[in-house]
Amino acid sequence: MFKDALAKQVALRHCSDTGSETGLIESFSQVCRFLFDNPDRLSWRSKANIPSLVDETGLERLAEKYFTSYRKSDFPAMPGTVPDEMVSIVIQEAYGYTVAETERMKCEHQHAMCAENCVGALLERYLDSVLRHSGWSWCCGDFVKAVDFVRRDVADNWLALQIKNRDNTENSSSSAIRNGTPIQKWFRSFSRTGGTNWKNLPPLMQGYPLSEVGFVFFVRRYFELEKANIEQTVSK
Repeated sequence: MFKDALAKQVALRHCSDTGSETGLIESFSQVCRFLFDNPDRLSWRSKANIPSLVDETGLERLAEKYFTSYRKSDFPAMPGTVPDEMVSIVIQEAYGYTVAETERMKCEHQHAMCAENCVGALLERYLDSVLRHSGWSWCCGDFVKAVDFVRRDVADNWLALQIKNRDNTENSSSSAIRNGTPIQKWFRSFSRTGGTNWKNLPPLMQGYPLSEVGFVFFVRRYFELEKANIEQTVSK
C-alpha cells in the first residue's frame, strides 16, 4: 500500500532549505501516489529494475531523479557538435553570403538551436511556479509517461496535463498514448504563424494567471539568477 508519509519523509531528506524546494515535498508525494494509482504511467529505462512505490528504497531512487531534475539548470548549453561544412558552401553559393557572414551565421544558428532546446523545460518551470500554489504537482524527473502535471479534484479523481511548447513537437505514435485517457494536452505556440495559444487553455488550466507576458517575465528573471549563479561559481 502506498504511504504518503513515507514518500514525504524521503522527499524531505532530498529537499534543500530553500523555499522553492520545500513545496516539492508535497509535489513528489502526489506524483508518486499518481503512479501508484496509474502504474502504466511509470516510465523507467530498465524494465528489470523498476523502482517500487511502496518501499523506501524505490522512493529514494525516484526522489533522486525528481530533485536532480528540478535543480538542473535550463541555461542553454554550449554547442557540442561541429556544423557540416557543406552547409556553408550551399549558403554561400545559393544565397550569396560571404565566408565571414556564413561563419557568423553558423555560430548564431548553433546558439539558436541550443536556446530552442531549453524553451520547453522553461515553460514547465513557469507553469510550476504558478500552478503549484493551487495543488498541481510537476512531474519532473522524466519518469512519468505522457503527463507533466497532476492534481486530485474534490472527488479525489486524478486530473492530468500534458504540456508541449509547439504544435509540431509530437508525432502520431506519441499522441496515441493519450487515447482513451482523461489527459488534457496544451501547446504554447503555433509553428506556422509564430502566434501563441494562451487564449485556448484547456479547462483544467483556466482560471490561473498564465500568459505570454508572465512567461517572458519568468524567463528573464530565471536567466538573471542563473547567470549570477554561473558567475559566482566561476569566481570561486
